Amino acid sequence: MMHRTRAFAVAAALMGVSVMGTGAYGAESEGRGENESAPPLATTDEVEAAGALEIASAMAVDDQLVTGAEFAPLPASDAGASAGVGSDLTGFPVDGEELAVLSTGLLDSVPAPGFFADTSLGGDAVRGDSDRDVTVLRLDLDIPDGANCLGFDFRFLSEEYPRYVGTEYNDAFIAEVGESTWTTDGSSIIAPDNIAFDEDGEVVSINSTGIGGMTPERGAGTAFDGGLGSEDGNADGAATVRLSASQQVSPGQESLYLSIFDQGDRSLDSVVFLDNLRAGFAPDPGLDCTPGAVVVTHDLDLSPATGTGPVGSEHTVTATLTEDDGPVLSDAEIEFVVTGANSATGTSVTDGEGNAQFTYAGANPGADTITACYRHDGAEACTASASVAFSWTAQEGAIERIWGPDRYGTASQVSATWEPHVPVAYIATGVNYPDALPASALAGATDSPVLLTKTNALPADTVDELARLMPERIVVLGGDVAVSPDVEAQLADLALADTPDEVTRLEGKDRFGTAAAVAGEFADGDVVYVARGTDFPDALAGAARAGLEGAPVLLTRTESVPAATLTALAERDPEQIVVIGGDEAVSDDVVEVLEGYADDVDRLAGEDRYGTAVAVSGDYPAPAPAVFIATGEVYADALTGGPLAARLAAPVLLTHQDELPLATREELDRLAPSRIIILGGTTAVSAGVEEALLPYLD
Repeated sequence: MMHRTRAFAVAAALMGVSVMGTGAYGAESEGRGENESAPPLATTDEVEAAGALEIASAMAVDDQLVTGAEFAPLPASDAGASAGVGSDLTGFPVDGEELAVLSTGLLDSVPAPGFFADTSLGGDAVRGDSDRDVTVLRLDLDIPDGANCLGFDFRFLSEEYPRYVGTEYNDAFIAEVGESTWTTDGSSIIAPDNIAFDEDGEVVSINSTGIGGMTPERGAGTAFDGGLGSEDGNADGAATVRLSASQQVSPGQESLYLSIFDQGDRSLDSVVFLDNLRAGFAPDPGLDCTPGAVVVTHDLDLSPATGTGPVGSEHTVTATLTEDDGPVLSDAEIEFVVTGANSATGTSVTDGEGNAQFTYAGANPGADTITACYRHDGAEACTASASVAFSWTAQEGAIERIWGPDRYGTASQVSATWEPHVPVAYIATGVNYPDALPASALAGATDSPVLLTKTNALPADTVDELARLMPERIVVLGGDVAVSPDVEAQLADLALADTPDEVTRLEGKDRFGTAAAVAGEFADGDVVYVARGTDFPDALAGAARAGLEGAPVLLTRTESVPAATLTALAERDPEQIVVIGGDEAVSDDVVEVLEGYADDVDRLAGEDRYGTAVAVSGDYPAPAPAVFIATGEVYADALTGGPLAARLAAPVLLTHQDELPLATREELDRLAPSRIIILGGTTAVSAGVEEALLPYLD
């Protein structure tokens, strides 16, 4: 699928379009009109008046996603129309076979080389005192899940050029998202919500700067060709290069307004060609999806556009890079990013035919978005990019596995099961367990992901996943020793709230204090879990259960209860305290102290960490919709998988790397799960254990 923009390109989802041609307006200035006759056309097949649905289909990357349209009568409908569709004009369309056309005059004038386009729509100013011949196209969009960027390509053409450059006759094109607020005041155009502006922040017009300039040659084949080849001396008319505009958006309903109008009078036509309308995913929207009219220099085609394959197999996409004028580009590095059910990154260099391939394996069922990006001459933002979709299906009766190359990658893969635009994402150190333990319970209670970081640097997998998630807020667990201020500053670029609390910390003077601070974030409840804070095994399964119940996990020493924990217990005043682990983990003396803070203190324990996980699992009814299996030898996979387990109301059981413990086998027999999901790669849970799990699937 080909998408062309410097910012991003994606599988689009567009719904419901209406056109408002208000037909413009006011008294015509004297002395500028030179040709009021109809254009000498042999045919008008290249540009035709069209209904709203046709115009929407001509613009959209995928017209099947346009589900409805409403067309308001255009001005001077008895003499022609100012909005329609065209084909094969000055390098447009750039996607598909048709483009959309909006004009300040009649469409018949557009495909008329050598003709002086000077038609009027009639009417009064509608947005101020100097706008004339106004046409506004409103698109009602349904931005798909996973999309964060809306964009389109366009070319502006005007008969005002070059004679009226720098005058009050400044015909203009404006694009706005959400609502249309532009107005005119004398020679001024006020458009605070315009997303298609030049390098000076002004509307696109004959006076624009930094958009590649206007030349008659770029208007060849239209009336805006500066009279190329004509014999009447007409030198008016020119067109811009192909431009692109984009704006960050959120999934759901959205509106895009596209407006064109005469400034100051109703003489001399201007036109905008529109195409390649898309809504999709930009890996770094702060760089790759920013407002402003940008020159399109390269095109990127990514194929196949869609597909489906079984989990455990591989999928390959091919990116083809060309320059805007057609030639392929070899020896260019293409970056690939996979987001969704799976995550992966990689680079590949284009061959002599401009092609670069990328292959990755699907570990998890669900939908992925694969995005390719080319940065010309080391540009910071993507010069051209494209995205396609691919879905992975779980084999019936197969064990599922969520994993990455390391604990950071596995946490990112677990997080990938959440849709973008989560209210909050939690960040804990991946170097040690204490902060991740209470974070897992809090994330489970709030249906939020937990991602891991190194102390002084965010891993690439974590950065990529946060860019996909687009969280409103990010909460860091632990103090500066666990997660440095440099990492906190980097996180600020990945949160979208744009408020002072978009990145916050929950911390105490030690692990016990941090767990107490986390407990303060829970809603009031009757239950508190308590686990040993000097080792992790007993708490691995307990965090998921606590999250399911909306209960915090507080930490204790084996022989004494820290002051921070006692204070938190006093503040929450629970009816029940659940102690995780045997008396070697949490002594009977500690249990006796805890009995002073709740009417009911229960202990969930087994002979070892595997038995304790089974004891926690005993509270889950059978048959179970799912069971998670994680290594009992390291903490990361079980704790970052805990929030997902809470979401699915599924227990977490533990295993040796190469052998399934007897206690775990017996609990699997009881649970008779419909799904078994392994957390971590084969270095954490071997292929042999995966095979041993198969008989327990119901």
